Amino acid sequence: MGLGGSKMLDDRRRRRLVLESELDDSATARASEGVNGLSTQETMPPDLWLFLPQAVPQQLWKCWAVGAVVAFGFSGLLAASLFADDASTSGSVLGDMISPFAERLLRSSGVVAWWLAAQMSCVVWWVRSRSRVDYGGRFHVWGWSAAGFFAAGVLSLSDAHRSVAQIVAWTFTGATSNSMGMTALWLLPLLVAGLTWWATLGAEFRNDLASRVLHSLSAVAALSLMSVELCAVRMGDTASLDFLGRLALTTLQWCNLMSVWLHLRHVVHISADPPSLSASGWLAAWRYGPGRMMAAVSRRTPDAPENEDFQTRMRVEAADGTSQDVRIDESEATPKGPTKRTRQAVRQ
Repeated sequence: MGLGGSKMLDDRRRRRLVLESELDDSATARASEGVNGLSTQETMPPDLWLFLPQAVPQQLWKCWAVGAVVAFGFSGLLAASLFADDASTSGSVLGDMISPFAERLLRSSGVVAWWLAAQMSCVVWWVRSRSRVDYGGRFHVWGWSAAGFFAAGVLSLSDAHRSVAQIVAWTFTGATSNSMGMTALWLLPLLVAGLTWWATLGAEFRNDLASRVLHSLSAVAALSLMSVELCAVRMGDTASLDFLGRLALTTLQWCNLMSVWLHLRHVVHISADPPSLSASGWLAAWRYGPGRMMAAVSRRTPDAPENEDFQTRMRVEAADGTSQDVRIDESEATPKGPTKRTRQAVRQ
């Protein structure tokens, strides 16, 4: 009994110590919340095996410093490729040796930029999936974005879109030379897919001004690249057009990489919640302009007056032999369907 009683006392003492420590911890947490004005749940980083707040800098100037380093690398490779092409054109043996290597290095760096953007899109997808207010599952957009960046890297590395266009043109027309029709075979599908992708990501960048600006610059760079491609087909592939195409492509890759990088900082350090879906200016102009006119025209019928679109008239005879016209309005839609009285009236 003595050993059993001492064991019970030890158990009670341990429970009391654990309870007192929990109370002290909760009191300390409430005091810290009162001082800082933030809850511990909001200040805690996402539970990842990689500590994201350390991998992604919180200061904005650090993110721009990383972007400046990447832009400097792109500029150096672009300048080296340009000088190598000029030396090769002038007949230099060293230029002939360096020009293919510089072009491959520039293309490989662009592919790395596309794939880094895909990896960061996956991280944004993971963090956004932990949001407690994303009831619609909008974080799945970032999974498709990662797939799009990966596909862009593959196309940039292999030129598969040009090869597919040549195969299709040779199958139906027998022509293998580069022409406007062959360019349109790969340019138009990429344009439609790119516009859809651009609009979807633009809706996700609404709460991040820097990412929105870079996202708009990427659209300008993409349209410039398409214009250069069309001009190269029409006027001939010259050295100046080739350099402009490389410059537009590197600008597009840098803008996409920086927009995702800055939005990753926004998601990790500021808010992982999705942006509010307010009506855009184009949608508001359509609703209050042509949209309202189309709705008014569709509501009218040519056989019925304006005020009696959904009305039915019937003649009812009374017991004394008199008759009168009675207007029957259409029954209002209810969640449970028409009532029993409405069904009886329709049957009569």
